[in-house]
Amino acid sequence: MYFISEQVLDGIVERSFTLDEFSGVLWTPRSTSATEPAPLILAGPPGGPVGLDVMYPRLRQRAQAAADVGFATA
Repeated sequence: MYFISEQVLDGIVERSFTLDEFSGVLWTPRSTSATEPAPLILAGPPGGPVGLDVMYPRLRQRAQAAADVGFATA
C-alpha cells in the first residue's frame, strides 16, 4: 500500500492510497497513526455508474462517525 496524499479534516485523517491496481481512501481517527492497529470498516460506492466521486460526501460522513468511536474506514 502506498499513500498518495494526507489531510486532516474535522478530527479525522484522510489518506488516499493505491494497492496494486486499486485506489481508495483510508480515514482514521486523528489520534491514530496509519500503522497503528484499529478496527477497520470497509465501505464503498454501490458500483455501476456511481463512483467514489459521487459517493464521497456520504462515505466521508460515515467515516467521521466511525472515527468518533475509534474505527478506521477504507
